[in-house]
Amino acid sequence: MGVLQGGGRVRDSIPVTYLIWSVMALLAMVAIGLFVRAERRRFAARGLAGPWLRVRLASVPIALLAAGAVWLTARAVRGPEALAAFYLLMFTLGPAIYFGLLWLAGRLTVPALAARDAAGIGVSGLLMVILPAMLASAFAPWVQQGALGVQQAGRDLAAEAPAPHRIVHGGRYALPDIGDVLVEHWQAPPGIRVERIEWELGGQYLQADDGTGSILCRDGDDVHVFRRADDPAPRWRLYWRDATDELQRSDWTSSPVAAPAQDLLPVWTTHGFELPVRIPGNLATIERRWPTGRVQQADALLPRIPPSPGDTCLPLVYRNEDAETVVTRLSIRMWLPGPQRMGVASFARPDPGA
Repeated sequence: MGVLQGGGRVRDSIPVTYLIWSVMALLAMVAIGLFVRAERRRFAARGLAGPWLRVRLASVPIALLAAGAVWLTARAVRGPEALAAFYLLMFTLGPAIYFGLLWLAGRLTVPALAARDAAGIGVSGLLMVILPAMLASAFAPWVQQGALGVQQAGRDLAAEAPAPHRIVHGGRYALPDIGDVLVEHWQAPPGIRVERIEWELGGQYLQADDGTGSILCRDGDDVHVFRRADDPAPRWRLYWRDATDELQRSDWTSSPVAAPAQDLLPVWTTHGFELPVRIPGNLATIERRWPTGRVQQADALLPRIPPSPGDTCLPLVYRNEDAETVVTRLSIRMWLPGPQRMGVASFARPDPGA
């Protein structure tokens, strides 16, 4: 039906986040190695290098044993108290087993280590695990921000090129309480890999293909748009790669769909329903009913939340994965800017006895 218009090239590098964390992990390993070397020298100066090594090696299985004791004991507790029991045991039973067995290992080695020496080895071993974890947690936001900055800089260098997708389907559908919606199916040619899709909001380009409330969804490298006809035509920015593996960028604005509106109605089946078009999974809610009368409403993509980045559309043929329940209602929700409320188009399964 048409070709998207837009445009570029730039070769991407190794994922920046992995590179940053790899460097930080290497630095942590070097620091730990230097600390262990200095600790060994202190014990060797007292003629205790052999006992130090035996207790240091024994501290690893002892730590695993203490962690296993905490985990298994906490699992024996049922209900909401299980998490509280886990934290309590982590600060009581775990340390008691860990330092108790380390003291025993230190006393049984030849020559025997003083209790404080064995405990010191245990404390330093715990710090080798706890400190890197705490530092990683503290630096995580900075690493993420740095990686995003580097990735954006790479995207800024991508030259423009015509968008590779073809619009193979476009139409207009009517939804109760929402109004008319326009749909498009962008089909990707073989060899095209979509890396990121953005749309312009308030003068800024924001990611639109992460499955968190957008008007589009992805089926691999194909894209399905589902937007209100009364809203302004969105301005898109697409980052993609072809067989050369070079990053390219395409910008364009959606065109209006001149077609009469059809009612968007699900066709109910024994195990679910069928839809005429793909819609973003985050816009849909499914109601399930048990034979006992119990009713549950949940996101349509559950238990696949968050959805896979390359698979965020509700299937055309939706099949209920829970054999004990029946899908009794499909609801599609969209924000209505005019009245400043959420519009909900709700479709109930027909009553078999009606």
